[in-house]
Amino acid sequence: MTAETARLLDRIRLQDGTNQDDLPFLERTLAQLFTQLGGRFDASQVDIAIRIKDRDKPGMRTSLELNVHGLPPMIGTSHLTDTKDAVNDAEAKVISQLQTAVDRRSERH
Repeated sequence: MTAETARLLDRIRLQDGTNQDDLPFLERTLAQLFTQLGGRFDASQVDIAIRIKDRDKPGMRTSLELNVHGLPPMIGTSHLTDTKDAVNDAEAKVISQLQTAVDRRSERH
């Protein structure tokens, strides 16, 4: 784990259906998001929240919320029932929103 990844991992708020035991899994699973953030933003500007409602049950819903200072909130949700697939799906949606927000910010400056 790099120092930047550790700082970003510290910015994760574990909510409904998640706990401290999930952090190693989230570190591996959110690697793409951490790569996107680490090159652009200081960890102190980033807040990440993850929720897994009805974990490992039919109807499971995973939400990943990203707040970066100066950008609109970004939320990715997934209804996939495999936890890793659901986190990856939500992550991909957030990364897409992050790219769009960064591009818009660049156009304005």
